[in-house]
Amino acid sequence: MKKSKFASRIYVAYLAKKISTWHVRSFKILANLSYPLPLGQKMEISVALVTVSVAIAVVSWWVWRTLKWVWFKPKMLESYLRRQGLSGTPYTPLVGDLKRNFSMLAEARSKPIKLTDDIATRITPFPLQMLKTHGRTFFTWFGTTPTITIMDPEQIKEAFNKIYDFQKPHTFPLGKVIATGLANYDGEKWAKHRRIINPAFHLEKIKKMVPAFHQSCSEVVGEWDKLVSEKGSSCEVDVWPGLVTITADVISRTAFGSSYKEGQRIFELQAELAQLIIQSFLKSFIPGYLYLPTKSNRRMKAAAREIQVILRGIVNKRLRAREAGEAPSDDLLGILLESNLGQAKGTEMSTEDVMEECKLFYFAGQETTSVLLVWTMVLLSQHQEWQARAREEVKQVFEDKEPDTDGLNQLKVMTMILYEVLRLYPPVAQLNRAIHKEMKLGDLTLPGGVQINLPILLVQHDTKLWGNDAAEFKPERFKDGISKATKSQVCFFPFGWGPRICIGQNFAILEAKMAMALILQRFSFELSPSYVHAPYTVVTLHPQFDYPTLSLSLEEKMEISLASVTVAIAIAVVSWWTWRTLKWVWFKPKMIESYLRRQGLSGTPYTPLVGDLKRNSSMLAEARSKPIKLTDDIQQRVVPFPLHMLKTYGRTFFTWFGHIPTVTIMDPEQIKEVLNKVYDFQKSPAFPLGRLIAAGLVSDNGEKWAKHRRIINPAFHLEKIKIMVPAFHQSCSEVVGEWDKLVSEKGSSCEVDVWPGLVSLTADVISRTAFGSSYKEGQRIFELQAELAQLIIQVFRKVVIPGYMYLPTKNNRRIKAAAREVQVILRGIVDKRLRAREAGEAPCNDLLGILLESNRMQAKGNGMSIKEVMEECKLFYFAGQETTSALLVWTMVLLSQHQDWQARAREEVKQVFGDKEPDADGLNHLKVMTTILYEVLRLYPSITHVTRTVHKETKLGDLTLPAGVHISLPILLVQRDTELWGDDAAEFKPERFSEGLSKATKSQVSFFPFTWGPRVCIGQNFALLEAKMAMSLILQRFSFELSPSYVHAPYPIVTIQPQFGAQIILHKL
Repeated sequence: MKKSKFASRIYVAYLAKKISTWHVRSFKILANLSYPLPLGQKMEISVALVTVSVAIAVVSWWVWRTLKWVWFKPKMLESYLRRQGLSGTPYTPLVGDLKRNFSMLAEARSKPIKLTDDIATRITPFPLQMLKTHGRTFFTWFGTTPTITIMDPEQIKEAFNKIYDFQKPHTFPLGKVIATGLANYDGEKWAKHRRIINPAFHLEKIKKMVPAFHQSCSEVVGEWDKLVSEKGSSCEVDVWPGLVTITADVISRTAFGSSYKEGQRIFELQAELAQLIIQSFLKSFIPGYLYLPTKSNRRMKAAAREIQVILRGIVNKRLRAREAGEAPSDDLLGILLESNLGQAKGTEMSTEDVMEECKLFYFAGQETTSVLLVWTMVLLSQHQEWQARAREEVKQVFEDKEPDTDGLNQLKVMTMILYEVLRLYPPVAQLNRAIHKEMKLGDLTLPGGVQINLPILLVQHDTKLWGNDAAEFKPERFKDGISKATKSQVCFFPFGWGPRICIGQNFAILEAKMAMALILQRFSFELSPSYVHAPYTVVTLHPQFDYPTLSLSLEEKMEISLASVTVAIAIAVVSWWTWRTLKWVWFKPKMIESYLRRQGLSGTPYTPLVGDLKRNSSMLAEARSKPIKLTDDIQQRVVPFPLHMLKTYGRTFFTWFGHIPTVTIMDPEQIKEVLNKVYDFQKSPAFPLGRLIAAGLVSDNGEKWAKHRRIINPAFHLEKIKIMVPAFHQSCSEVVGEWDKLVSEKGSSCEVDVWPGLVSLTADVISRTAFGSSYKEGQRIFELQAELAQLIIQVFRKVVIPGYMYLPTKNNRRIKAAAREVQVILRGIVDKRLRAREAGEAPCNDLLGILLESNRMQAKGNGMSIKEVMEECKLFYFAGQETTSALLVWTMVLLSQHQDWQARAREEVKQVFGDKEPDADGLNHLKVMTTILYEVLRLYPSITHVTRTVHKETKLGDLTLPAGVHISLPILLVQRDTELWGDDAAEFKPERFSEGLSKATKSQVSFFPFTWGPRVCIGQNFALLEAKMAMSLILQRFSFELSPSYVHAPYPIVTIQPQFGAQIILHKL
């Protein structure tokens, strides 16, 4: 009984998970033109039925998403981490370790510490306790997200170096109000911005800004001098506000030069924004509070808008000056704009991007240097001997003169002091990185969905890395440089490390040296008895009680009960659900529709949930209910809805794939752009059950696609394919021989449905060429995949029942059993090959052998897994067999109609081969055959259209397409378009290809049956050579014509197939 209950619980969770993927996928099935119903059955789907189905799916999806978010995923991740040998806190639903963390932090902040105490007990009390409890690598819970803290320098180094694997997390949205820019970007956008911004922070550029450093520092130091003089020779001063002013003024002058007064206003607004956001932090556990129209929130928005207006004015003024021929300024903005103008078109930053980088200059530059200066003054006040040494060095280098760049670079003692201050009081206590997919980190394998915490403060105070005196102020440890001090380990990283190291670190250090040099020239200093040591984190590490503008809000205790957090999150979840549903069902589709219409695009109006599914389905059902004449245009039967839309709205239009807008384009230049930009226009995710048949290269995107393509390419080099021609001949001869025997039994002529024979032929070719000596096992895979395809088509007919495909029906159980058997056979074949390779046997020349050999040659970590190799083998089977069998059947149908071209093809075959066995060189000489196959592919392409997805706002020709739309490239419509191919576009005229593809298409992308560009079908040469072999053998043995019983009814399953078979009369020659 216990076992039964446990099994049922697992099944319910499994079913809920599967249903969660249904609500989007079901739209694709209902609208897909590539899947048939049983003969004569109509696809009559009412709006009410679909609406009810989708409503059930949405509720199921909500339930599953909540359970997954609150419990299943965190527990799964916890289990995964513990299996890795990691120790950590047990997961508490929703809140994780937030309550414990808040209470410890509130307790630590409630009282100051002694100057000799370890500041980690006040800054990071919870991580410090976890380090003592669980060891040097442990995990805790930031709400529902597990966070792994690592102290090992090698793992920290790896996390910093692999910037595309360990990315910046994006959690608190209000932080973006202050600044986004380089510090928050990832991937290509980060790389582009870093490249453009780099020149502004070259050391030679920074040297030119030193006079501005001096001017800003002198003003504040002069004010202190005046204050001290008024009091005699000594005076107590709260230096923190003055240091903040210095660093803000430096950034204003160096960022905007002559516009620095406006820059100062930006600083004032950003400082105000920071305070307002800190106040919002304390209330952020109230769902939606940040977006309520409170006085504080309204002021935030107003301040943010004012910053944008000021920045836009400054930037536009610079751009106008540049256009008027004025020389660029040497301030940061001038250098940045000049660098940006030097980029290739399309790779530069937008004005908004430039403004965000300016905001980041302000906030990060000012915060980092002000805290470095304040803790330097505190520590030198404690350690008078180091203050004296620093002053002596400044006097030796500058005497009483104005500090300059060369002199500042000679301050070795000052450099040691600043490094030690940064070690003990780093500007930020920790850095986080997010993992989006399973990733290796040292000996650990970390799952997608976790975060990595790099605890700067804990590492830089760690006695195992820095010795027993780690908590002491000892600048001498840096006398021989950072590398010697750290023993070449990554245990000192106050500015980050690796490719993403802070771009402004040299700027900050040089500015700090200027400020300290001027202070040391004028004053000696010590701590006042009124000083209270209370470092704490705002954004950076501030002195708590010498910052009166924040003292009130930061003295509040963060007392958040588990109950209040739970209720608050529950309200947030319901609000989020409601918003997501409304956004999904109405707001987002209508917003995109409006966006597309503003672009001048025409299309169908959006119908909630169903889009154009009902209309599409009814037109398709009507078209498929009856055959067509041989002279009719097949488009009206195969793609009736897109054809009607083309006639109604023109050559670029949008329709609705459920709630997803699909933009159909007929312009060859735009098609070329889409197929060329493989990273901007990606493949849409495959239907889950479709992946049981084949996934692999055809459905991969990004780096995974690029890697797999590189590894698989050698298997399809023309020289390798030539070696497989004997296997082509053997497979084709067997089927042609059976037809010969059948005709001989009937006399000299016989009606044959050639479709099953061609399917058998192409399946046998793939079996032999993919697996060589294991081809009998390969044939079993084909049988199973064919069965899977039929079973999945049956499931498609019931998809309006949410979750039906995952119920334990007889059909569904057989699908899983067949898929498992395919996996078992494939693994056996692959493992056998790997063992043979290890035993020293030479690799086979079949596709699997070449693929495994190519995979073995990859650098460690860059190859495919065994599972991925198996997926590619399944794809060989399905795609290779489907494409060529469809090409062959329509070639025979069309040559049966056009006896003149059949005779010309036969004559060519006889001239090249006579009655001999066709070989690779001869097949490549069949020019007439090539033109025939191209014309067949034009009129009957294997697939009717390909779809791409837009994930971010993207330019396409004159269009700007928003994220969330699909692009349809209608192969069949384009290849039969009279504007591109002439008035005879629907006619069979192979002669149009007599001078090659380029001449036939007028060098346009108007012929792409195997698609085009970097993702062009890798197996196209294989398919064409196989088709030539099959047709050569058929033409050597037979002449053929259509039988009177043949019914012309092309329709797409995966490829365009003859719905009622292909009955052809074969005449033996």
